[in-house]
Amino acid sequence: KSLYKSENGVWKCLNTSKYIPFSRLNDDWCDCEDGSDEPGTSACPNGVFSCKNLGHISKFIPTSYLNDGICDCCDGSDEYEGIIECKNTCEEENKKYKQEILKKKYIYDKGSKIRQEWMEKANKMMLDLKKEVKKLEIELNNAIREDQILKKQEAKEKLKKIKFKNDTFIVLFNNKFDKLFEKYNDLFMSFIQFEKESLFVIEDVLNYLKTYKDSSELSLDDVITSIEDKSRDLTTKRDTYDNYVTNLNDESKKFIKLIEEEYYLLKKKSIFDSIEEWFTHIFNKVKQYLVTRKILLSNDNSDPQLNYETFDESNEKILLLKEKLEEKQAIMKKNAEGFNIYYAVKDETLKFKFKEYQYELTFLKNAYQISLNDNYRIFLGSFSHFDGVNKLYYHNGDQCWNGPSRSVVVELHC
Repeated sequence: KSLYKSENGVWKCLNTSKYIPFSRLNDDWCDCEDGSDEPGTSACPNGVFSCKNLGHISKFIPTSYLNDGICDCCDGSDEYEGIIECKNTCEEENKKYKQEILKKKYIYDKGSKIRQEWMEKANKMMLDLKKEVKKLEIELNNAIREDQILKKQEAKEKLKKIKFKNDTFIVLFNNKFDKLFEKYNDLFMSFIQFEKESLFVIEDVLNYLKTYKDSSELSLDDVITSIEDKSRDLTTKRDTYDNYVTNLNDESKKFIKLIEEEYYLLKKKSIFDSIEEWFTHIFNKVKQYLVTRKILLSNDNSDPQLNYETFDESNEKILLLKEKLEEKQAIMKKNAEGFNIYYAVKDETLKFKFKEYQYELTFLKNAYQISLNDNYRIFLGSFSHFDGVNKLYYHNGDQCWNGPSRSVVVELHC
């Protein structure tokens, strides 16, 4: 009422500088652009009416709602022309309003309590996780250190055996090769002798041919037979020679393999550099000796070392510790990204039905879709990340038919 007073028979629109006669207020004609001259009629489309609603909450309604036969104000003041009788329901509506407020407050307080419990549980779990990560790091470092010590000890033991057997091995090696080379030299001399005998046969034939014209005592058939016999002997002895060389080559390779197997350990461990150098020298010297005498074919790509890892079994304890540590560290990383409160329920599964499917969602793990008809399970994805507010993202699910992998975005509401 204080806003609607006459000043010398005129009145100023509330939100403009326009003046109108005071008699035009509530005359069911909109004169002011802001509609303020028609607070009690529906003449202005942008006009508003204030419901006092004593005993409840006041509110504004569009003036177009006035006297329209519908009670909009709980005190009935919007239907002042009496088109319809509106009861005062403000007290009753206020009771319902307070009950709704109490219900919302109860839900909010309960949710806040659960959130606080989750936070406390998650914080405790994260502290335990950090302790577990620290423990795993110590165990892993100790396991690696123990493994290194064990490998060094094994290497030292093997080196002791090599040193202990060294003299015997070298003597045996020299004796064996002396016998091999003696056999090889005897064979070679035998072959030379055979070649000489073959030359003698040829000389006999030549002599025969020289005297053939003057002598008829020897028959040509006998000479041919003699030559054929020698030819067969020559072929047989050549085959025998080839077999000896092949066997000699095989035996030589066995020695090379023996050296390689003893050598790989020294090649791997840097603490035996001086011995490795000596062994490499021996290996190359023997190998060159065999190549020079054409007992062993030369191969520039050959290497006396063997792959150390192929002899070393995988340390399952270290691999298991690494796997556990990486898993825990990944959880800590995701926790730092803002989803720590949900870590408290990381193993809990929510189930709900929608149409012909049941959905199962495990926090921070996996999501599935199960058909209610045949119980067929479809993997929707594994937990990827949290947006920091209320959305969980699950990626890399089963492949869609002729499409991309399935994924899920879960939006959480309290």
